[in-house]
Amino acid sequence: MIEPDSRSLHQLYDTELQPVLAELERQRIRVWCWLLACGVGVLGVAAIANILFGQLGLAIGGITSGIAASIAIGLLWQQYRLRFKQDLIGRLVAYYDPEIVYLPKRGVEKQEFRHSQLYRHRIDRYRREDLVKGKIGATAFRFSEVHAQYKTTSRSGGKTRTRWHTLFRGIFFVADFNKQFSGTTLVIPDQMERQWGKFGQQLQEWSAKLGIQPGQLVKLEDPEFERIFAVYASDQIEARYLLSTSLMQRLVRFRHRFNQPISLSFVSSNLYLAIPTRKNHFEPPPLWVGVGAIAIADLQAYLDDLNLAQEIIDDLNLNLRIWNKQ
Repeated sequence: MIEPDSRSLHQLYDTELQPVLAELERQRIRVWCWLLACGVGVLGVAAIANILFGQLGLAIGGITSGIAASIAIGLLWQQYRLRFKQDLIGRLVAYYDPEIVYLPKRGVEKQEFRHSQLYRHRIDRYRREDLVKGKIGATAFRFSEVHAQYKTTSRSGGKTRTRWHTLFRGIFFVADFNKQFSGTTLVIPDQMERQWGKFGQQLQEWSAKLGIQPGQLVKLEDPEFERIFAVYASDQIEARYLLSTSLMQRLVRFRHRFNQPISLSFVSSNLYLAIPTRKNHFEPPPLWVGVGAIAIADLQAYLDDLNLAQEIIDDLNLNLRIWNKQ
């Protein structure tokens, strides 16, 4: 793993990234010009339709030309966005660590997301992008952005209304864990006990018995950890083996540092970690902002996002190989 420094980043910027940014700027201007031209075209079509066919022609001409223009601009923007990720972010990834793979159109698969057992609700729409995968020390990892949603429908006044609900949106991280285990252990935000106290704890036990949460509720000895997390496991002894005193302390510090209601699970020898965030990572600036304005600080922000895997592996001490886990 390379430790980027500002001097080498400046050198990369001067030698490799400036030509890339110049070409991206030319492509951005082409998209921007198309946007302006389509806007003028929509107004022109609507005006002609209004003259020939009146207000109905204005509506039909404006709507159809607007839809066509939106599709064309959308395709051009997606081409520019993909080029930005492949040419600029791809070079930053190679600079950060040549062994790491970045695939902007791929992500953690839906089957693996479900296999984590962190989100058991039905998933009706699943989007993922910006897959980063590799190996740091002894730990293989992969992570990507994930947006999982489910829908509900209702009828009112003879009309059907569909609403989309976010199940999870953020960074979903998968890593080989450093201990052998065969069961399932979930560590989720403790909302019930925080809101309802002892009654909330009773609700947690009932949710396990009713199968709302898998396994049994596990009570641990770290009060700060217990205040933040609730633990459910198929095997109480294995859960205590996995959640050592040091790991619980590390998870508490990690939760405070990210300031997000993180969830994690231990399934099939893997650690799954879900970090909610609304940030869209590895994206180009808005279309009206020239990529020539991208500075070293902006590049460093992209590198900070790439460094997430290193931070998780270090913070949770995943490279510590013990007993027969190699």
